[in-house]
Amino acid sequence: MIATLLTIAIVTGNTITLNTVYGDGLFMEQLSASLGDRKADLLIKMNPPVVTTQTIQQQGEKPTVQFRLFDSKTDQNFKEVTYLITVEKGDKTLMSDWFFNPDGNLTIEMQPRNQSQVRVNGELDPILNAYTSSESNPVVASGPIFLDGGLYHFNVRIVTVDFSRTIIPDDQQPVFDGWLSIGATNNVNLNVDGKPMPVTLISYYDKVGNATFHPNNNSISFTMPFNYDLKRLNDPKNNVFIHEEVHVPKPSIFTKPGSYVAYANNKDVTNSIMVDGNNQSKDVVHYMIAKPLALQIADAYNKSHPNDPNGMMTFSLLPSTNGSKSMAGNMNMSMPTGVGGAK
Repeated sequence: MIATLLTIAIVTGNTITLNTVYGDGLFMEQLSASLGDRKADLLIKMNPPVVTTQTIQQQGEKPTVQFRLFDSKTDQNFKEVTYLITVEKGDKTLMSDWFFNPDGNLTIEMQPRNQSQVRVNGELDPILNAYTSSESNPVVASGPIFLDGGLYHFNVRIVTVDFSRTIIPDDQQPVFDGWLSIGATNNVNLNVDGKPMPVTLISYYDKVGNATFHPNNNSISFTMPFNYDLKRLNDPKNNVFIHEEVHVPKPSIFTKPGSYVAYANNKDVTNSIMVDGNNQSKDVVHYMIAKPLALQIADAYNKSHPNDPNGMMTFSLLPSTNGSKSMAGNMNMSMPTGVGGAK
């Protein structure tokens, strides 16, 4: 363990300010903290950027997660960085271990497997007894990680910087909180006019369910768990971004009118959807709900459920002639920096 470090000393000259930093992520986060008179940015980046439970199960995908601690003013990496990284899903800790890289770059390859616990394998630094990685030889974490869709919480504590044998005092170690999203895929067959119609739902926030076709207005609805605690949502350090995908076949009664209107908890969110029509066999409708809109939805929910912050969010999608139209060509799917959806 890290206790095998030879020297424990208080860093002098460059006083390190304690900062706990929060953020929400999809496939990449860039979080900031103070490190003496320097600004330390932590980049957490997943590759490939889009990972779903379906690609993991059907293609055996093994995504990597990169950690880079650098000075944002100079864009230069901090050296001799020791990371204490804990990965959580919901209220369960999946992994918690020590990692070290002399150049500040750390890469962990995730190998999702049906095992009882996550096992970490890699070269151990002889002094720190922490796992080290290189670009060609990443650390490997195998087990029940990234098997389920939704948000994964990465808690990253910086234990050493500049000097590998000098531990930053516990109360001065920068702590970063970020989230990466694995798409939870749900393939359903909806009964439309007595015939099954295949629809795919992908949620990058939490698992979705209760997919239903409503013949009265030809709409699709589905639900997703959501924490409506306004204190949590209003935290200025907490960006919230809800990304859902609905794949509808074309031609069909959904695609014939040429556009869509969308709702979340009966609130019109049509201006927050984007329809990708590049695939000849289907439209892909993206719900992209950022924090201001999420707060409006949460505020309305709390007025009708004052003592029940843990509930469901209901999404509805309807075909329309004057809603958000299906678009082809290059799609600009950019999102605010460091957003995703904190649990």
